Formats: sequence, C-alpha cells, structure tokens
Amino acid sequence: MEKLRTIPQSTINKIRRNPKNSGLAYLEYGRYSEINEYSDREITEMIYGIYQSQRILLTDGDYFLNLNDVVKTTCKLEDVTYIQKPTKEDLKTNAHNSIRNIRTFYVSDYYLVTENKVAGNTEHKITTFLYKIGAINKGRNQFSNLFSCRNHYQTLQEFKTGLFPKDLYHPIKRYINGLFFNDDYRITELENLK
Repeated sequence: MEKLRTIPQSTINKIRRNPKNSGLAYLEYGRYSEINEYSDREITEMIYGIYQSQRILLTDGDYFLNLNDVVKTTCKLEDVTYIQKPTKEDLKTNAHNSIRNIRTFYVSDYYLVTENKVAGNTEHKITTFLYKIGAINKGRNQFSNLFSCRNHYQTLQEFKTGLFPKDLYHPIKRYINGLFFNDDYRITELENLK
C-alpha cells in the first residue's frame, strides 16, 4: 500500500466527532454512510480527496474526477540539476544531459487527461494533490516555485510519445495507478508538455 503523508490523529478524531462539517464527500463517493465505519487510513485518504472504492479523485481545481475516464498523463518538466556541473564544452555538445548525470528533475505541473471534458476541461491538474500526499517534493532556492523528483532510477522509460525519465512517471505509477487500480501500468501514457 502506498505511503501517504500522515494526518494528525487529532484531525481524524475531530472528523469522527463532527462528520457533517468535515468537508469529506464520503456520502457521495465512499463505501459507507457512517464515518465510524471507515479506518483511519480511509479517512486520511478522503482528507486528501481519494475515494478508492469509486476511483474518484479530487483534483487541484476542486472538482471530482472519475479515474476510469483518464487516458494519459502529462507533466511539464521545467529544469534539472546535475551531479557534475556542465563545462563550457559540455554545453556545446549537450553531453551533460546524460540521464546518469541528472540529480533532480523540477516540474511545474502534472495533469491527468480525459478523452471527454470534465468541468469544462480535458486536462486536470493534480500537482498539489501529489505534493500533499508526499509523491513529489517542493523545490528549494531558485526552484521554490517548482516541484522536485529525485533521479533515483537514472533510466529512461519508453512511452508512445518518446523516452522519458522513469522518475517522472513514478508518482503516477504508484499514487494513481497503484493506489486506485492496484495496477502500476493502468495509465501508461506520459507526455511532456513543452
């Protein structure tokens, strides 16, 4: 099971005592009509906007998305940092952009893409969701307006639209596919927005 950022037990207890003011949509998208039937883990998921049983996710746009309708995902890679800083010669030849020399990827946004419009869009932003649950991190210093993914795998993965760093797909693989479908490759298309 995917590890989500921990919610304080006091917050979960407060929701159990006063579910009507919790803001959770468990009556619409949950498995049970009584809040006390849910485990602490399930309440934590609902706080983050995750309704596994119905495969419903609360997007960054504050509307619910049925993940059965998602056909691909996109992300916008903005920058990278390097293990070995590029020399002037490396910049001319682009030799520094080897996947093994990249330390961290910095993205501005992740989107889930549906074939049909939902809430007037086909692209549904989930960047803040991925950050809140701990799938990606906030960038620091000059990258403070971006989100970071470490280059752990140091490999490229092939998609229909080309080769992309495996680490950029990992948040989708584990926290969308794994969490909602129990299938890491349910949504297999990744595209980089330029």
